[in-house]
Amino acid sequence: MLNSFSVPVAVFLCLFFNAYGQRCTTPNDEVAQCISIYDCGVLYNSITSKDPSVIRFLRQSQCDYQQVPYVCCGTSATYRNPSRRPTDRPPASTGGRPASLLPNRATCGFQEGAKVLGGVQTTHSEFPWMALMEYRKNVGGGRTFSCGGALISNRYVLTAAHCVTGKIREQVGPLISVRLGEWNTETSQDCVTVEGFELCNDEPLNVAVESVVAHNDYDDSSINRYHDIALVRLARNVQFTDFIQPICLPTSSERASIGNQLWVSGWGRTEYANSSPVKLKVRLPIVSNSQCANTFRRAGVQLSNTQLCAGGERNKDSCNGDSGGPLMQVMNRDSNPQWYIEGIVSFGTRCGTENWPGIYTRVVDYLGWISNNMSP
Repeated sequence: MLNSFSVPVAVFLCLFFNAYGQRCTTPNDEVAQCISIYDCGVLYNSITSKDPSVIRFLRQSQCDYQQVPYVCCGTSATYRNPSRRPTDRPPASTGGRPASLLPNRATCGFQEGAKVLGGVQTTHSEFPWMALMEYRKNVGGGRTFSCGGALISNRYVLTAAHCVTGKIREQVGPLISVRLGEWNTETSQDCVTVEGFELCNDEPLNVAVESVVAHNDYDDSSINRYHDIALVRLARNVQFTDFIQPICLPTSSERASIGNQLWVSGWGRTEYANSSPVKLKVRLPIVSNSQCANTFRRAGVQLSNTQLCAGGERNKDSCNGDSGGPLMQVMNRDSNPQWYIEGIVSFGTRCGTENWPGIYTRVVDYLGWISNNMSP
């Protein structure tokens, strides 16, 4: 990622367009009114709370934003039903059917912490499904981050095959763990200040890798990188929080259209050729496969229908270190933005080169493969 994405950048802002005083429903399912937080004593007085549950309740209470946050003002600032807390969501079913291993479509792809609280954007909680892949170095035995991935369930991370097999094992080392809930790799806990009060993420979670499955037809020696997809099974189930959430897989009928603006996020190189310690994002347009194929034919690459292209704008691209990360599309579900993984960062030319888009593995074409390679 390059240029204007070299510093911590703004969050995707969830805006709601309810008129002042319009009826709304609180996180406790109480019918109330959408009003300024400054007019809602019960919630305004709770802003100073350090209780993570109260903070989550505040975020879920937001119903609009007009210079100041508007909240659904009920009679309580705490959960009456603990089961409504994001951290208490039941894990994905572990029944025999592979599809049951994925989270319910009604709960994946949401950024509950990526709203505005007290007029400040909580950028440190954006894209809570992003994963950092950690490797044990062949030389010296130390540890290093190299690729990215996306959490798709409480046990599996989706990434690129070239991040788990082939040259990376020779040049870097074996994949040993996955870090979740990270924003700034240089701090143990990420915090922001909201109207003079400090709000902090949970510390990032490092989970050992139990096993990896790369697509059988992936050929690391091929310049085309067909079937560049892999599943990483974690050594244990992870608990979902505001900062660790799964992204949705697309449905078989969902395909991004040419010109659609999608997002890539990661800790890849900036224009200064250094990896960023802070999670960055860039917005990229989908490019037609025919146009992309004509471009890459000059480099000896033959594009497949199971690949898609995005980008091609100067100084905007996914870069080394972003490999394996998700190309993401956002849609509305009951007026709430819900995120889907459309592609997996695979390869390209020098990142950020004008008229040379990046190539991504098209996830919708591998839904069957994903389901068949997941286990309880």
